[in-house]
Amino acid sequence: MALLMTFLASCGSQAPPPTYSDAQLQKIDQYKAGIVELRDRMDEVQNFIQEEDWINVGTFIHGPLGDLRYKTNYLTQSLLLPKDRKPVLDAAKELFFQLETLDDAATEGDYKKAVKESAEAVRDFDAFLDLIPTAS
Repeated sequence: MALLMTFLASCGSQAPPPTYSDAQLQKIDQYKAGIVELRDRMDEVQNFIQEEDWINVGTFIHGPLGDLRYKTNYLTQSLLLPKDRKPVLDAAKELFFQLETLDDAATEGDYKKAVKESAEAVRDFDAFLDLIPTAS
């Protein structure tokens, strides 16, 4: 009986890995567009840093970027296939770490640290966005 089961299991075809439908990719693109808009606004943060306007740096991080965590979690948990989730989540964690460190630099009024963390946040933001599948 065990041999028969082994034989039958080895003869069976494996299902192809799940892929995104066109409708899923369009929904991902639509949701990603809102996140890209936030990424595009990172220049505002860099301008605030250049002006050493620490209040607006913190306000921007907690204001417009405040719902970024919600958006990335929804995208990752609801729209992405399980096989794609971990790298996207890891990239999001790196981004959030950089934003928290940037917020600390703004609170401290540390110009050099803020410039460094802002550049790293932009880099991590781009890395996160590059991992999200697209329809095009």
